[in-house]
Amino acid sequence: MELEEIIKKFRWKRLSKIYGCAHNSIIGFITYEWLSIDERNSVFDGAPSPNTGSGRKGQKNADLILCTEQHPLIVVEVETQVKKYSDKLKSILDYLKNKEKFAGLKHGLMVLTNLCTGERNYKHNWDDIKEEIKNSIEKPSIALISIEKIKAELKESAVDELRKVNDYYPWTIVNIEYCIFCEQNIKKGVL
Repeated sequence: MELEEIIKKFRWKRLSKIYGCAHNSIIGFITYEWLSIDERNSVFDGAPSPNTGSGRKGQKNADLILCTEQHPLIVVEVETQVKKYSDKLKSILDYLKNKEKFAGLKHGLMVLTNLCTGERNYKHNWDDIKEEIKNSIEKPSIALISIEKIKAELKESAVDELRKVNDYYPWTIVNIEYCIFCEQNIKKGVL
């Protein structure tokens, strides 16, 4: 199954009912959707590190590895801070390069949650990370999922009153797009 076909099977619109930064919820969502596609699928939550060292030194763990038929297939990173995008891309590349430990791992999936307004650290900006992938020597197969949020106009309901408590709750998803890099091809779309 192609990477684009896989991500289109996920029911991304469901994420619009999750309030807050949603990092853990997005990881849970991806896990559930992956397991729902095929009973032969499995998931490493907190993936084994591609680099081993003394204790935890030098080790980084991706959020997930999606497996099929007992083989790793897709390494997943979910990131809510723009300033960490490059580190997460490096993490995905480290997994994809380690063919000895992760035989069968073919794709990376990076989910980026972004605000449409605000400081550059948080504002929607995936152009930089797209350029990093295009300029990568490895030419990896990676899908970027961009989840854009704006501040919602809240009404007088119990849930909306709770959403007013902290600044990161009032944000609402307005757009989910994807951009897939596979060899020299780039595929784009809206989910």
